[in-house]
Amino acid sequence: MKLHIFGSLSGTEPMPDRHHTAWAIEYDGGLYWFDAGENGHRTAHLMGLDLLSIRTISISHPHIDHCGGLLNLLCAMRKLQWLKNDVKAFDVKMFLPNVKIWDHASELLKLMHEDHRFTVMPQQIEDGKIFDDGKVSIEARHNYHIQTPDAEKFDSFSFRIKAESKIIVASGDVRSYADMGDWLDDCDLLLMETGHHKASEVCAALRKENRGVKDIIFIHHGRELLNDYDNALARAEKAWGAPLRIASDGSTFEL
Repeated sequence: MKLHIFGSLSGTEPMPDRHHTAWAIEYDGGLYWFDAGENGHRTAHLMGLDLLSIRTISISHPHIDHCGGLLNLLCAMRKLQWLKNDVKAFDVKMFLPNVKIWDHASELLKLMHEDHRFTVMPQQIEDGKIFDDGKVSIEARHNYHIQTPDAEKFDSFSFRIKAESKIIVASGDVRSYADMGDWLDDCDLLLMETGHHKASEVCAALRKENRGVKDIIFIHHGRELLNDYDNALARAEKAWGAPLRIASDGSTFEL
């Protein structure tokens, strides 16, 4: 099982060699795709990954740095079908915090005359298990990045992925690491955003509370880390008490 990073930047100003957040879990020949920031499709293709092996696309919340590249991803899949003369029809399971994202995207695809041979199956994300193919399961839990805890409906979600006896928790964008609740008590890997948080403070809090997070990879970077990378990483590793990994565009991690 592998974790591929296609975009590692938060919604800050454009920065060299980094695009908005997109990543995927590769397992048993399939890609389970999360978020769709700009140019994620291009990075994945140039890494040698087959976009036609995508089994799910899950979007954590409807901000541009997480879904602005969705049309490009779908158009790239269509182009690869044409180049490979792949006439096989298949379904793309898409999990969205608001299905209006697909309603608008599909209208734009029609205006662009971007026909394709696959069927998009959009589903509204709700708390609980949203996908399970017997190999990989995906659960969603709302967080408070957009709404306050007393809201009736939530548009921002964290994910928990289970595969090959591993548990991966992906924060998405969160108000606090605590948004993920008891998921942090049994977690082989936490994929944690730094766009709204200091990595060192998250590490210190998790260690102080003795949460069950075994490993951390930081993603969705903001200015605190990118403007002073070496010192930010050193502070985080000191707080965590062990080496840490920082996601970059095009990086792959064995899980």
